[in-house]
Amino acid sequence: MAEIALLAAESADREALGLLLGEIGHAAAAAGRLDEAVAAARERRPGAFLVVDGGGADGEILTRELSRAFPLLPVVVALKTRDAARAVRLMRVGAVEVVAPPWTREDLRACVSKSLRHPGTTLSPARLAPRRRSGIWFALAVGGFLAAALGVSSRRRAERLRAEAAARPSRWILPVDHPAGLAFDGKDLWVVDWFTQSLYREPPGNPEVVVERHFTAETPVAAAFAADAVWTVSADGTVVRRMNDRRLTPLQRYPKAAPDCAGLAFDGLYLWTLDGPDKRLTKRLLDASLTPVATYPVKALKPTALVWDGRALWVLDAGDRVLRRLDLEDPSLVLRIETLPEYGDGLYEPTGLAWDGKSFWTVGERRDGKGPAVLIRHAGAR
Repeated sequence: MAEIALLAAESADREALGLLLGEIGHAAAAAGRLDEAVAAARERRPGAFLVVDGGGADGEILTRELSRAFPLLPVVVALKTRDAARAVRLMRVGAVEVVAPPWTREDLRACVSKSLRHPGTTLSPARLAPRRRSGIWFALAVGGFLAAALGVSSRRRAERLRAEAAARPSRWILPVDHPAGLAFDGKDLWVVDWFTQSLYREPPGNPEVVVERHFTAETPVAAAFAADAVWTVSADGTVVRRMNDRRLTPLQRYPKAAPDCAGLAFDGLYLWTLDGPDKRLTKRLLDASLTPVATYPVKALKPTALVWDGRALWVLDAGDRVLRRLDLEDPSLVLRIETLPEYGDGLYEPTGLAWDGKSFWTVGERRDGKGPAVLIRHAGAR
């Protein structure tokens, strides 16, 4: 385990990155200002610096100053916004690695591990080689030059790959304003909009609406896709089982079976409903009345959505901006927490959650209610 000097202007960033560093086995010495980070580094002698670029702090200035004060300590910079050109500039001023958002445990582990192996800057006296070995030293010099050239080439390729990764989008603005839920049908994402009483189909990575399903007599707030059916729940708690066809044809209605429902999930055997205000999770049989089998309390500040990833249930906690993995045998127990730093700016509130087999997706509504929703892919969370 190594100690990492963490420098971030915003407390939310320090908390999120400190948690991730702890998960990968390192201790974080957090600071909010440059002078605090320098004083802590002189006292505690960390193995590397982790600097956040953004949130009122200029990563270029911080990297330059830290490299000047501690030339032997590598600096890793975590970007708050994806910007390939910015990543390249940071590496030119001395950053050893640049972490693009969303910050994930895997990306941070790779960058920090590589930075800890970085040799830093060393000085050694030069010795003159005897004349009789001049041929050998010439060969060694040529070999060293070729190795250095190869190293520069490899570094530039690594920079290019990191810049390309940083440039890949993970956030899309949607043509809807009031999302209440999100679901995945095996191919496309579906956004539930309560205001327009509609479901919108969104191919991942494409913000264009492909299909719209308008419910004239219902106000949908959540949806879940099963192998042969689509489940929706309305604001009054009515659950509807539908055909997975072009019209989402209703097959069976369960009036007010799940009042105050904030999320639905189907695990292949049971239908799970999430009661947001009461923070309660209910497991139900797929019988004529969706009979409750068991009810569990949910440990979350503001449970907003529910999803089944093929192995476990996850609850979206909009209050703490985290995902909580639940124990399937006893869902009142939380086995794991994944942070959602993309919502750290407070502009959006996450309202829906989906799993596409590889990544979690969330949909967020503007807190002020004035503007389009956002769709975010969280590639590293799970």
